[in-house]
Amino acid sequence: MTGARHKKGPTRLLALSPVPAEGAGCRFRVLQYVPALERAGFSVTVAPFFDTPFFDMVYQPGHYAQKFRALVRQSVERLRLVTTRERYDAFLVYREAYPIGPALLEALLARSAGRPLVYDFDDAIFLNNSSDANRIVSALKYPQKVASIIRRSTLVLAGNEYLAGYARTHNSNVAVLPTCVDTTVFAPRTTPAPPDATPVIGWIGTHSTTRYLKSLAAPLRRLAATDKFVLRLSGTAEPVSLDGVTTVDEPWRMDREVELFNTCDIGVYPLPDDEWARGKCGFKAIQFMACGVPVVAAAVGVNREIIQDGVNGFLASRPQEWTAALKRLIADPELRRRIGAAGRRTIEERYSLAVHAPRLASFLSDVAGRGRAAGPAGIRSA
Repeated sequence: MTGARHKKGPTRLLALSPVPAEGAGCRFRVLQYVPALERAGFSVTVAPFFDTPFFDMVYQPGHYAQKFRALVRQSVERLRLVTTRERYDAFLVYREAYPIGPALLEALLARSAGRPLVYDFDDAIFLNNSSDANRIVSALKYPQKVASIIRRSTLVLAGNEYLAGYARTHNSNVAVLPTCVDTTVFAPRTTPAPPDATPVIGWIGTHSTTRYLKSLAAPLRRLAATDKFVLRLSGTAEPVSLDGVTTVDEPWRMDREVELFNTCDIGVYPLPDDEWARGKCGFKAIQFMACGVPVVAAAVGVNREIIQDGVNGFLASRPQEWTAALKRLIADPELRRRIGAAGRRTIEERYSLAVHAPRLASFLSDVAGRGRAAGPAGIRSA
């Protein structure tokens, strides 16, 4: 790959993320690529805006004084880092360099002569959307900054075609880079569940996605009236209880992430059919499928591309479809095995780090090799 090395050593890449490793976006769209980028001739500095204590506090209601002090502290650190931008040869911004206000820092980076700016996003963050725990912060959000960053970027990486379509209205140089997993890490469990074990239906999410569980309340209650299963939840914003449904709430931990997926016999991925959901990258479905767990997912957005209904997973739109798909999987262990194996193959072939790490390294090598002087024209966008 041409252009991967700086004339005096590796190409120095500064990767900016709003969230630390505890945020899935930083882990799966930045950090997991670092070894491949280093092999391709990059020296990568990853700089999250939120440190771990601040990030842990963000989704907790209240704590406003502590949040404000942390915001000031991290803002000073971010500004200091951006003033050293001449130490780097290229910039990768995941979502935003600074979590509130307009794209001032990205504008500074984009004006660094000969240092290309690559922008990466995996949600419809050009829309207004914020968690209930942070309604005050939502007033300070500036979603229109996304268009500004895209226009200033040498290359834009979008998590799916829906997002790429939006990006192309502001920049012709756009590539789709799906959120993927390392299939040597996200792998099926080696010890199968006992044949007489009660099937476990699993949901794994975050504070901001807990509200999507509401759409499953009626289908799960209906299912519990006729079938025996355990609903295992992890990552909820608050305890969830459904009348008549045996529910276990597991705390989410980063060091147990793969284990949590592998304790499920069936995965569920509910979403509403709205613009925000259409910007989602289907990542929880991808994680379940990588672990060989058959998934039932909302027939929304990119889920329709990832899942072929009845072949490598199930798609559901109406409550009756959720109940029917889950009922089939509960009743038939062999169907679970077959669908899970097909899902695993899909991820290995289309959504694995092994497939997409070379693509990202090639994209970044191209833009770093030519630099800003060459402009955005000619970079591969497929």
